Amino acid sequence: MTKPSSAPLAVTAHVTASIVPAVLDVIGQRWSLAIIQALLLEDKSFGQLLRELHIPRSTLAARLKHLQAMRCLEPSPAGYSLAEAGRALLPIISLARAWDVSLVPETQGYELIHCCGERLLPLLVCRHCAQPIHVRDIQLGAPAELPRLGDLPKPLRRSRAEFSAGEPLSATEILGDRWTAMVVALAFYGVQRYGDLKRHLSIAPNILADRLLRLCEGGVLLREGHCYRLSERGLQLFPLIVALMAWGDRWLRETGQTQTGLRHRPCAQLLEPELRCGCCAGWVDLQSVQGTGFSGPNKSA
Repeated sequence: MTKPSSAPLAVTAHVTASIVPAVLDVIGQRWSLAIIQALLLEDKSFGQLLRELHIPRSTLAARLKHLQAMRCLEPSPAGYSLAEAGRALLPIISLARAWDVSLVPETQGYELIHCCGERLLPLLVCRHCAQPIHVRDIQLGAPAELPRLGDLPKPLRRSRAEFSAGEPLSATEILGDRWTAMVVALAFYGVQRYGDLKRHLSIAPNILADRLLRLCEGGVLLREGHCYRLSERGLQLFPLIVALMAWGDRWLRETGQTQTGLRHRPCAQLLEPELRCGCCAGWVDLQSVQGTGFSGPNKSA
């Protein structure tokens, strides 16, 4: 799927119609994924979330309000529970954690156990042929329609990105900053030149330079002159990007809209991703997993 860019027309059309920016408007605020993860297996009160996540009260209130408006959360007798769209974020959450753990095994967060008895090793596969999804097996199909997002509210104003200096770049940090996540997503479309990235993103040069530097320091991108290509570790983010696109196509686009067209070369079918257990190949949903507890990031927002 990745090609060197001066961004051919087909790639430009795909980028313009991408659902990824809309998904990031839902979950791409710092703490949003941590809140959803904390509610994965049980409903919790405001106080429980406050104690569990070590999050400032005002930040938690704002994120809960936003996630409810985006139809990911709903009130429950205990306080808050995941709505259907929130529960469907399981592939994104589990793939993001697996990417982090592959580099830093002691990464904090839920430890999910699959019903086969093994620690969940999430694997995104093609529904048609059950083969794992790799970026090199994907061909761009027809571009989607420009997203129509119905009655979703406007996204929150974004705060300044805060990265952990000297620490590995986590998937949560990538998804928690819209510009960083969009640079990664564009890299999978083959948009690699600094000028092309700036044009597609309409981003200030200093912000783009900052995000590119962090992605290079974090081992996600490799700089070659004026081009920034994905490293091997960066390429491993592809299933997470596919999961983002699939969630957005299902939960954000209006009914009947043409969705993102990706073709899976091994079976020649349009890609339909599904989450499986890497140990037993069994289906993964919230009914098939249990958790061993949660320890949130000990950082201020």
